[in-house]
Order: sequence, then structure tokens, then C-alpha cells
Amino acid sequence: MFKPKALKIMATIAIIICALSTLISLLIAIQQGGMAYLSVISWAILTYASYCAMKLAGYDLYESDVKKLGWNIYILFAIFIAFLFVGLSLGPIIALVVTARLHFQRTTLEEWMRDNPQN
Repeated sequence: MFKPKALKIMATIAIIICALSTLISLLIAIQQGGMAYLSVISWAILTYASYCAMKLAGYDLYESDVKKLGWNIYILFAIFIAFLFVGLSLGPIIALVVTARLHFQRTTLEEWMRDNPQN
């Protein structure tokens, strides 16, 4: 279900989708003002989450880590679909949760790789 090459492609698509959503939210926020800028912040954070997912997809991960990564990428797509069809901006809290999971998974893996170089 979760192949590393497919996850890398999906993460790249997620970056594009999140960046486009950031631009769409920015256009809406410019027209409406006020709290509409909150969705711009959320999508910018989710764009970073997509970047972390793309970096993780490039590493040789254990099966359990690949599944976590795959589900996080699918969550990014679900948030995008909810944004398009419902007009729902899920807010910075959900964006921070998804981003934190991917960021900490990436930094933990990079620290482990740095501390345990393979000869």
C-alpha cells in the first residue's frame, strides 16, 4: 500500500497542492481581510509538512515509519479535499499537529543517521 517511490510522488503532489491552497487562501484573505489570514498561515504550515514528508520519503525507512508517513500524506490530501469542496479551513491547530508529527519524525531520523553513520 505504501511504496517509498509512490510516497515520494504523493509528497511532491502534496507540496504543490498545499502551495496552491496557500495562494488561494491569500487571495481570499486579501478580499475579505480579518480572520481569513488564519487559513493562509495554516496552509503555509501544511506546505512545510509536505516538504518534511518529501524528505522522509527519500530515506530508507522501517515498515512502521513508512506507514506513518503514508497516513500523514493522506491526511494532507483529505484536508485539501475538505478545503475545496466544503470551503473548510481546518485551522492552524490541525496544521500544527500534522506538521509536528512529520517534523519530529524527520529530525529524529536525521539525528539517528548522523549519530550512526554506516560505513
